[in-house]
Amino acid sequence: MFWKKKKKESSSKTSREELIAQAKANAAKARAEIGDETLQKIVENIRKKEQSATEQAKAKIRAMDQDKVADHIKLMLDEKE
Repeated sequence: MFWKKKKKESSSKTSREELIAQAKANAAKARAEIGDETLQKIVENIRKKEQSATEQAKAKIRAMDQDKVADHIKLMLDEKE
């Protein structure tokens, strides 16, 4: 059996500029609802988390050679046994 593909309507697509404007409007609305003080607290908490020792170690591990990291983890697991 053969099916005919339906042509997509390009008029239903929103342009990139419209999407950006819509996103900016949504962000402004959310900022107004949350309030600047609460938003600043959220930003500070995110920054503290990013600067924690755990997050810094995760970033270093992600930057390392993945095969080498896997080998070290396997060695550590073997030593536990």
